[in-house]
Amino acid sequence: MPNLFICLTPLQALIAQALIRQTAQPADLLMVCYPEAHNPKFQHYYQQTAAQCRRSRYHLIPASKWQRELTLHRLLNGLDTHYHTLYAASIDNPYVQYPASHLQFDQLETFDDGTGNLYPQSILYQTPTPSLQRRILNTLHRIHHTTQSLRQLSRQHHTLYPNLPNIVSPTIPLQLWQTQPENEHSAFLRSQNDNPAPLHILLGQPLYPQAQRNIALMQRITARFPISHYFPHPREHYPIPHLNYIHTPLIFEDWLLQHIQHHSHTPIHIYHLISTAALNVSPFPNVHIHSIRPQDELFHRPSYAHLYHLMPQLGIEIIDL
Repeated sequence: MPNLFICLTPLQALIAQALIRQTAQPADLLMVCYPEAHNPKFQHYYQQTAAQCRRSRYHLIPASKWQRELTLHRLLNGLDTHYHTLYAASIDNPYVQYPASHLQFDQLETFDDGTGNLYPQSILYQTPTPSLQRRILNTLHRIHHTTQSLRQLSRQHHTLYPNLPNIVSPTIPLQLWQTQPENEHSAFLRSQNDNPAPLHILLGQPLYPQAQRNIALMQRITARFPISHYFPHPREHYPIPHLNYIHTPLIFEDWLLQHIQHHSHTPIHIYHLISTAALNVSPFPNVHIHSIRPQDELFHRPSYAHLYHLMPQLGIEIIDL
């Protein structure tokens, strides 16, 4: 009997690929995409993950709120009625709760959904009272699963942060990269350059609503550290001057994996503010993470402060700016 993976982001799809390799069982994929995320990068990860699956579906969510409700039943099109294991990350989302309420499965297992799993005040830990409208719609859709019921149902949680508390216990360490044997070509390159120059990369993160404030913050960081390359955030629509942009259809975690495979002996220094991507790559070989903490009120919000509290536990250096 196959497993079913429900993914709502490229990172979730990348994690699903690792779990599919790990389980070595037939898998189906349901990839759900919000209209604002319907882009070549999202479709790339759908196609890449679908290639490892027995069957796959790409569900594009309508822009209209009521169209979303009227088409929710289409999530089940092309799926089996019974699966061995249902794998999901965004268990607070109706696009996970609906299939979980209508399909049969022998067991449920969860996996990371960004850093919401690590913040005890996030929606993944809460039991909010739904609005009257939401209760009516859930009744009409026969959605009986909630965030809390799926947490309780989950047999185990696959995580990139095995030493930190998570939404489900026990946690199972998840490794995104695959160990690649060194071939003759890579061994020759290493012998030619035993001490390659480090690569210093700044991760973009548009935390302020004003573009100019984000640009100014990035420039303050680049003025202090030996940063040469910049990996922009998908939501950025402004240039940071005097930096080499990394242009790629890949999310940062995947791009870095491929870079390490080709340049396994190059030290890589990642500079970031509170980027989930930086936390995700902290265990990668030959990677050094530096977290920048500006003395701005924004970075003292409880959710941000909690992440800064966790970073030393992941071996991440915090530098006050």
